[in-house]
Amino acid sequence: MSIAGENLIFGLGIMLTVTASISIFRPQSLVRSSRRNWKTRLRELDAGAPEAYFEERRELEAYPPRFDLSHSTMRQIGFVELALGIFCIVWGLNT
Repeated sequence: MSIAGENLIFGLGIMLTVTASISIFRPQSLVRSSRRNWKTRLRELDAGAPEAYFEERRELEAYPPRFDLSHSTMRQIGFVELALGIFCIVWGLNT
């Protein structure tokens, strides 16, 4: 493999390792809207809480979350990503 290919694999490994560490140690930063948060906010609005921005209720009702990734799922994805990142780093250094 050429030097550019080795550097590309090494850089990919670094990026994977960084994003994996974020998903392992701070999964809440990657999971913005879960179904539980969505339902909780709708209940708060039904109870009379003020809207945080213009037509928040309409947006929540029209666009429910597409999928619900829990924190443990994000951590599991992070561990797989971390293993792949370490593999890429080692491969980039050894070739």
